[in-house]
Amino acid sequence: MSMTEPLFDSKTLDLHVDNAIGMGNRRWVFQHPDNPKLCIKVARQAHIRDQLNAKGGLYRHMPTTWRDDNVLEARAYRQKALTTTDPYVWQHLPHMHGWQATNLGPGLVFDYYTDAQGQPAANLETVLQTQGATPALEVAVENLHAYILKTEIWMRHPGPPNIVWAADGHLKLIDCLGTYTMGWQHRFAGLRQKRLKRHCAYLDTAIARALT
Repeated sequence: MSMTEPLFDSKTLDLHVDNAIGMGNRRWVFQHPDNPKLCIKVARQAHIRDQLNAKGGLYRHMPTTWRDDNVLEARAYRQKALTTTDPYVWQHLPHMHGWQATNLGPGLVFDYYTDAQGQPAANLETVLQTQGATPALEVAVENLHAYILKTEIWMRHPGPPNIVWAADGHLKLIDCLGTYTMGWQHRFAGLRQKRLKRHCAYLDTAIARALT
């Protein structure tokens, strides 16, 4: 945990990987046991260590924080684009509520999204495979494009597995902010816009691929 980020609360949660609602390359995701509207993401530290060791060379000596998506995402949430008081900035992005200790290691607490039936919101990849490109989804994608270009949030390429379609009709970027390139590039408007347009193009290509 980082002292530059707030604690969600002082409790230590007892989590079990069998109860995870999702697992990515480097994190488990759990519905928060004390608040069903929140989720908590915990880094798979042993897996990250194995990945670094497998690369060999200097990677064997790098700390796991270098590939810890929680550390990277917490850093990304401090960027200037997210300091605005305009509520629009959260229309397609979950709030980060802070750190919480768990038996599996430090976790980050975020908003948790469900669909209209109260079930876990499906990711965009699943929606495309099961429903196709419906008119409502096309509008949601257009709105996400506009959001990416307007807010200028520095992020990774937004892929369909890391976007969910929530009950409010908006697509949510649930796992796109943690990036290794949160450096000087994002400080220049021209570079930001070029990267943001690439994000939109990447998303369109990924959607087209999922529909074939």
